[in-house]
Amino acid sequence: MKNIAARILAFSFFATLFFPALCLAQGEEKEMAQLSGKVLDFEKKPIAQAGIQIKHLETGRTLSDKTSKKGEFVFRRLVPGKYSVTVAKEGYKSFSQEIDLESGAAPKVEIDLAKELSEEQKNRKEALALFQNGVSLAQENKIDEAVEAFRKTVELKPDLAEAHINLGLLFFRQGKADEAEKALLKALELKPEEPKTKEALANIYFEKAKGLLQQDKIDEALETLKLSYGYNPNDPYTNYLLGYAYTQKGLKEEAIKSFEAFLQLEPNAPQAAKVKEILENLKKQK
Repeated sequence: MKNIAARILAFSFFATLFFPALCLAQGEEKEMAQLSGKVLDFEKKPIAQAGIQIKHLETGRTLSDKTSKKGEFVFRRLVPGKYSVTVAKEGYKSFSQEIDLESGAAPKVEIDLAKELSEEQKNRKEALALFQNGVSLAQENKIDEAVEAFRKTVELKPDLAEAHINLGLLFFRQGKADEAEKALLKALELKPEEPKTKEALANIYFEKAKGLLQQDKIDEALETLKLSYGYNPNDPYTNYLLGYAYTQKGLKEEAIKSFEAFLQLEPNAPQAAKVKEILENLKKQK
């Protein structure tokens, strides 16, 4: 009986010590907080091995972990308070946010990470912004600034045909025919069927040919007019100047063909009567 009594007494003493301690531990657990969640990409696919770091802003205590294969993470037994949460993964933009954890709180968060742009993607993005700026500047008639914007665009994205086209057109407006030609030929190389480029090149060669004819450089003018004609055979005045240049070279058949094309394309032109007279004379000489 004494042994039983002693055991009961010992148990009562143990219970007095243990049960208050258990209640205290349970109370502490209730006061703690927890943070869990998932890290996903923009297609809602889990990102494994993403680095998670949380920092208690008051105490400075920092905890780190990595996401599981399912992109999940959990931090248990956290002191309540405000935390900064940082997520980093190579190839993705880092994420940072503050969260306030109250006593006993256990929020589950979903964090989406955006893909980090490659160097090529960054260049493309910057080039397109410069291109749009160039368009706006050109519309405001700020030609020099627009040219600079398009120059920078083609440096970052050399395969953007539209930037070369706009650069060529602006050079032409500035009277820089050689630079315009170079830019437009590059645009044509990138986009061979673009009509705007062909028309612009035809205009450049036409203006060059006019200057050469005024200097009586018939041979050079004729070759330049052929280039213009190649890009825009339906321009009446290119045909008109070709007729004149062929006449000067004594190439009657070619001159007749060009003059007839001019009259067909522009029958009411101020030069029409004169061209008919020239044609009549050329045909008599055949």
